[in-house]
Amino acid sequence: QNGDFDHARWLYETKGTYGYGNAVWPQDGLYNGGMGMDGPPDFKEKARRPLSRKIKIPTGILSPYRLLVVIRLISLGLFLEWRVRNPNKDAKWLWGMSVVCEIWFSFSWILDQLPKLAPVNRATDLDCLADKFERPNSENPMGRPDLPGIDVFVSTADPEKEPPLVTANTILSILAAEYPVEKLSCYLSDDGGALLTFEALAEAASFARIWVPFCRKHNIEPRNPDSYFNMKGDPTKNKVRTDFVKDRRRVKREFDEFKVRINILPDSIRRRSDAYNAHEEFKAKRDQVESGATSLEPLSASKATWMADGTHWPGNWSDPGKEHSRGDHAGIIQVMLTPPSSEPLFGSADEEHLIDTSEVDIRLPMLV
Repeated sequence: QNGDFDHARWLYETKGTYGYGNAVWPQDGLYNGGMGMDGPPDFKEKARRPLSRKIKIPTGILSPYRLLVVIRLISLGLFLEWRVRNPNKDAKWLWGMSVVCEIWFSFSWILDQLPKLAPVNRATDLDCLADKFERPNSENPMGRPDLPGIDVFVSTADPEKEPPLVTANTILSILAAEYPVEKLSCYLSDDGGALLTFEALAEAASFARIWVPFCRKHNIEPRNPDSYFNMKGDPTKNKVRTDFVKDRRRVKREFDEFKVRINILPDSIRRRSDAYNAHEEFKAKRDQVESGATSLEPLSASKATWMADGTHWPGNWSDPGKEHSRGDHAGIIQVMLTPPSSEPLFGSADEEHLIDTSEVDIRLPMLV
């Protein structure tokens, strides 16, 4: 004995039981013996249901493909028969190796075609998923989502090669995902440490306050704004709310302005930095004159990249400097959108808001 509790010996000596569904069932009469139970519990209500369902593939698609496979199989068999019956007597080794390879590749092709003859497509059963994780029950009386938390990481390295507008649209599609808001977080990692990416992310966080409630209110798909507004077809199809056209027109106008703000960011950052650098250079020259130094001495003013609040950008500068070059700059962590509360937060129908969100949860996932 090593002092540890021996569960098997305890079961033997006390004639205990494991419980329902195991090898040892409770003794007869135990339910009515003061335990407050009339009989074994009924597990049928909690029977495990699959979270996915099969999607049938139309016969009009499968039948032509199966016919084509059969024709290819017959042709392949006739070809292999001809190859075997007509050997090359001048190069038997080469002929034999080629025949073996052809038979092997034919066998591999047959194995590849077998699952395609009767394919199985599955899709998530949203009703079953909601019943398992979101419906009120004894363990979750409030019906709060019990889905696992998800952290989505978006990586970028160079805003000149990866346009900030594309990154911003990716962020917006993640923030608008149909998932419990308090269980979803989005992180943007910029290896280049560029101010352009930072300010583009700030613009995306601002536009998300309009785009995400709009998606939830009208069940918009896809949730990438650029892809959605560039879709062909009737946007009012399957839309039942009477204010959809008005809301879509307003959000489209805001998105166009959002794209303009993103596209002018490089020029805006450059002009702002040039203005601040010119001011710093003027101050350096004035200090040089006041100190009595000659005008031939070089100035110590650096060509920094400036933020909108008039401070140096701690990341990578356009004109690399000490501790401000690619791969050699300070780490930056900025929470753009704070973690949401666990309770739904509904908007209002005020004129200050772009759309009526009085019946829409306006919480946003955390964005860092």
